[in-house]
Amino acid sequence: MSVTHVYAGPSLNAEAVRLLLPGAVVHPPVRHGDLMASPAGAGDRVVVLDGQFFQSASVRHKEICEVIARGAAVYGAASMGALRAAELGPYGMTGSGVVHRLYAGGLIERDDEVALVHTDADAGSVPLTVALVSVRVALRRLVRRRAITPGDETRLLTAAERLPFTARTWRGLLHHADGVSRAAADTVRETAEGPQRTWDVKCQDAHNLLTRLARSRTYPATARAGVPTTAHMENWRRLADPADRTLVTAAQLYAADYPRLHHLTVLQLLTGRPGHDIRALEHHAVRIARERGMLTARGLGHWCGGEETATGDPTTTTARALVRSYRWSCGLTPLPALADAVRATPGLPRLHELIAEAEQLNARLTERGYSLRRVSRTALHRNCLRHWDTTRLLPALLDRGFTGLDDLDDRAVRFAAHLGLTDPPRLRLSDP
Repeated sequence: MSVTHVYAGPSLNAEAVRLLLPGAVVHPPVRHGDLMASPAGAGDRVVVLDGQFFQSASVRHKEICEVIARGAAVYGAASMGALRAAELGPYGMTGSGVVHRLYAGGLIERDDEVALVHTDADAGSVPLTVALVSVRVALRRLVRRRAITPGDETRLLTAAERLPFTARTWRGLLHHADGVSRAAADTVRETAEGPQRTWDVKCQDAHNLLTRLARSRTYPATARAGVPTTAHMENWRRLADPADRTLVTAAQLYAADYPRLHHLTVLQLLTGRPGHDIRALEHHAVRIARERGMLTARGLGHWCGGEETATGDPTTTTARALVRSYRWSCGLTPLPALADAVRATPGLPRLHELIAEAEQLNARLTERGYSLRRVSRTALHRNCLRHWDTTRLLPALLDRGFTGLDDLDDRAVRFAAHLGLTDPPRLRLSDP
């Protein structure tokens, strides 16, 4: 059965999307990684209206091409969707609306034409500022109706362009525009105070596209885009696997003996040897690295602290640096191999129980209005230090396979409440 996925936010809220396109699966504004993790495939439709620019990495072009290559029909309008559709039209993404035509025709080029500040998705993605393109189109329409003069349009538009998108409001541009007649200011103010759909071209474009898709019973053939397989692309594919990602993250957080499993697995990958003799694998890995000219004092210093380098066994310390830097040195995350290693442990059933407990706790907190987006990173780090029985967070998270604090914050957030329990769960993967 075909499914339509809609990524929307300030241009059109979830309730409006469902009214226009019953049965659609509505998502918050799209971010980098969302489309790679999406189940959309052949016969499905993906509609990109809104996306995040500032709060997180924006959706990559190759992610969209990947979904097109699966056979899904991908549409773009209003905001991020209009921008990406103008860029990816030759690769099969279908653009729609005024904003798309302005981008595709080269009449506007800047990303901040469609950028604005809005509330979190949990609070309805309510717009708090106004997009420059909406100001631009609304003023042009007022000129055509002879409600304001071309001179007033120029002054108001100049003020809007000078304001950063985080401060661009109708009130702000009226305040900063010099020489605007009182009549023009009153007209603009009256327009802005009307319903969003009456003046916001992004809202209008989103509404029109969904209305048209609701009437369409056929899914148009979409050009299949060839996506070159790069290290970045392969990493995105690997990290988009929710089962592997969840399993490895839980093991990294909960299992006291995960660092040893991680060290062993990465050494096996580095050396190409399947053995379990860690000392032998360390010697072999260091010999390979030395032969390839990979070992420098500066490089080791980045991955191992001065105390580790000064007091630790040189071979073990060097091997630890190689394991900690594996993701960067080899270009690809070892997620699939790590997931297979975790699945082969006797503690796997208990790990699945902990994952289920964490999800159940999150569900109860969500029912009470608590959002995971508001998790305290400071509290998360404190709980990790307590759970891992250490006072040094960075070395500990690196030995557990996290690439840094951002990676920890991003992946551990779904387990934060569970880790914060007064009596947090304990686990050893080597125990049945």
